[in-house]
Amino acid sequence: MIGVVVLAFCALVLLFVIASLSLDEGEEDQIEVEGAGAVQRLLGGIQQDGAALGPPDAPVTVEVFNDVQCEPCADYQLEVIEPLIAGPVRESGDARLEFHHFPMSRANFGLAAFGAVAAGLQDYQWQFIELFFRNQEEAEGGVVTQELLDQVANGILNFNVEQWQRDMDEDAVREALEEDDTLAAELKLPAEPAIVVSGPGGTRELIESPSLEEINAAIAQVR
Repeated sequence: MIGVVVLAFCALVLLFVIASLSLDEGEEDQIEVEGAGAVQRLLGGIQQDGAALGPPDAPVTVEVFNDVQCEPCADYQLEVIEPLIAGPVRESGDARLEFHHFPMSRANFGLAAFGAVAAGLQDYQWQFIELFFRNQEEAEGGVVTQELLDQVANGILNFNVEQWQRDMDEDAVREALEEDDTLAAELKLPAEPAIVVSGPGGTRELIESPSLEEINAAIAQVR
């Protein structure tokens, strides 16, 4: 009897330890994205078409070349591009933005770029980009996992996540990224965020992380 009781007690202890380890691992692996509300306030109600954000009849087009998996590029997006969204795109309607994926921190496109372009098939690419930039630090050691991308996708309002997961393997996604890569190569852009502003008054090419003031000046020049 004593032996049976001891074995039963050991079994209970073992089950408790296994359960505790499982709970601990779940907590460590859990990813929670932040900033979904801020992104929705920034972009909600603005027309999107794939990589384009803003009114189709805007007199000026601002092409943004940036890398969603580049850490300094996240700061540039938040500090320079977001004010453009709030001002010339939303407030005045003078500009329409187009995002081009520009892999500056690696030889090839990262997984996040595929996720962003796939979101664009539902016209939510800018929500995905902005939300990913806000949670870029969740990629430990710079390694982006599908779990992280799934959590970003789940943070987008009215977004079909299951369709997006299927779309990531579509040829159209890879082709769009290859077109961006070709365009950046043709422009011979250095490995920093760049802006191309086009309008009735011509085109201005701004390289090496141009400031908000420089971009606004270029918009005024070509408008």
